Amino acid sequence: MFEMKYRGLSGPDDLNYGSYWSFGTPNDDTGYKDPFVLAVKNQVKECTLIYNGPLPRAHWSIVELKDKKPVAFYFDLNADGKLSDDEKFLPAAASGSSSSRACAFITSDFLIRTDDRREIPFRVMLVGNERGAEISYLWSPACVLVGQATLAGQPMRLVLFSNGFGCSFTEFGQCDIVLLPAERELEGYIPYYMRNTLSSLICQQGTFYRLKLQGTHTSNSTIRVALEKDATPTGRATIGVTGQEGLKTRLTAVRLQGAKDATIQLRPENAQPTLPVGQYRVSYGYLTYELQSNDKWNVSIRNGAPFDIKAADMARVSLGQPALSIRAVEEKDRSADNPKERSTYARGTAIYLSPQIKGKAGEVYTQFIRENAENNSFAAASPHLTIRDSDGKTVASADMEYG
Repeated sequence: MFEMKYRGLSGPDDLNYGSYWSFGTPNDDTGYKDPFVLAVKNQVKECTLIYNGPLPRAHWSIVELKDKKPVAFYFDLNADGKLSDDEKFLPAAASGSSSSRACAFITSDFLIRTDDRREIPFRVMLVGNERGAEISYLWSPACVLVGQATLAGQPMRLVLFSNGFGCSFTEFGQCDIVLLPAERELEGYIPYYMRNTLSSLICQQGTFYRLKLQGTHTSNSTIRVALEKDATPTGRATIGVTGQEGLKTRLTAVRLQGAKDATIQLRPENAQPTLPVGQYRVSYGYLTYELQSNDKWNVSIRNGAPFDIKAADMARVSLGQPALSIRAVEEKDRSADNPKERSTYARGTAIYLSPQIKGKAGEVYTQFIRENAENNSFAAASPHLTIRDSDGKTVASADMEYG
């Protein structure tokens, strides 16, 4: 049983998320009418407005500049629209790789009201990266939940990361979990291979455990994470990729999800994992393929078909053989839950076309990236669109552009 405690992070060299968000700026003058912005601008001459839409109340904050360099950060901690002495933050000290940033500011703790009306402590960091003469500002959460207990005879530390600015530390499939020996220092970015998506079923050193959350996380209470050894019989799966003759393929990463229980999120170490009996699907994967050339392709896959794991048996999951299909709906209905797809439309109708590439196990292929080994360059594929009429005459032809 891990008793989890809130921990606010102290700066860019402390334990950090390694993930940063930008929320743009609304195309109107709402920021300049914001009471907190007006209060700061009464005292600050040179400044930049910073927007964070996902924060429930304090959408706007300000970076103070001196000779175009960031010197202070103003953040409305209590979201009352007024400037208090404790709402001005100086740059956090940085060393190592983070010292190359133009600035990093970190707030003190403040309370966020969640959708289920809980008030939880939270803390955020704003970093500025130089982009030529400009500075690009990005946000990151700056708080975690940490607990310590003995697991299989070894003192262990468990860390829960929030789901970004969703402000939850306990959402299966969205939050991250790290389980480390207690003597390891918690600092810097914990690499991807040591982090996992929060799951109700976890594997630790070859042993499966069921993870349960007890209690609620608020400003006055926190949660407990219970790990119980799983006694479910196990089977195995072999996950392969079928390609055309001469095509070399390799599955470099895969994540499995419970087909009936989406709280199960597993990232096996190889393509022949041992799994407790149940039904799973490939929720995410990453594979490479290449022909006899210097070019290698990388592609992401998602949402494969369910497969069953039976006791002491081998389930074979075959991916590959992707095929392209085009879906056409009226543009005005594109955001509807189940827009009607048709093959014919009245002349003048605005049609929304969406391509989809699916493999033999139902998996969806996205983000085709070409890697050139000679110059170590990467380039996204540019889909080419051709529209022909019923007689085969080309109506339109163009390479599609991002966005």
